[in-house]
Amino acid sequence: MSADILQIGPHALRSRLIVGTGKYASFQQMEEALEASGVQMVTVAVRRVNLDRAKESLLDFVNPKKYILLPNTAGCYTKEDAVRTARLGRAAGLSNLVKLEVIGDERTLMPDTEALLAATKELVKDGFIVMPYTNDDPVMAKKLEDAGAVCVMPL
Repeated sequence: MSADILQIGPHALRSRLIVGTGKYASFQQMEEALEASGVQMVTVAVRRVNLDRAKESLLDFVNPKKYILLPNTAGCYTKEDAVRTARLGRAAGLSNLVKLEVIGDERTLMPDTEALLAATKELVKDGFIVMPYTNDDPVMAKKLEDAGAVCVMPL
């Protein structure tokens, strides 16, 4: 495999850029930004996705044949909520990948690393490809890796 390829679980990526789908003025603007970026993997906040396909949804503007969807658990403050949200994303057909976030402090959005580690262990056992979003603590990063995280995403 080429050194230019980033392997995340079963996905071989030429681009190391992962772009979110929030904060755009419109779905059309988001779609244009994704196209212009050359990105291959796109994060999708499960809690913010309208899963009622009878109404317009950001999923109408992110082609899953073109982009690898990376559902995330943004907005989750407990292990239970993060695990439930990841399972909802998978059940909705998004992916078994998950950018796992468990917020510990509402003001700073720093993670609750104990809950993050527990959620990682549970989701790995449940067949998820877990990419935990954590602080810059190398000891916790090693614990997350040992728990089965495919990679660690530092703040």
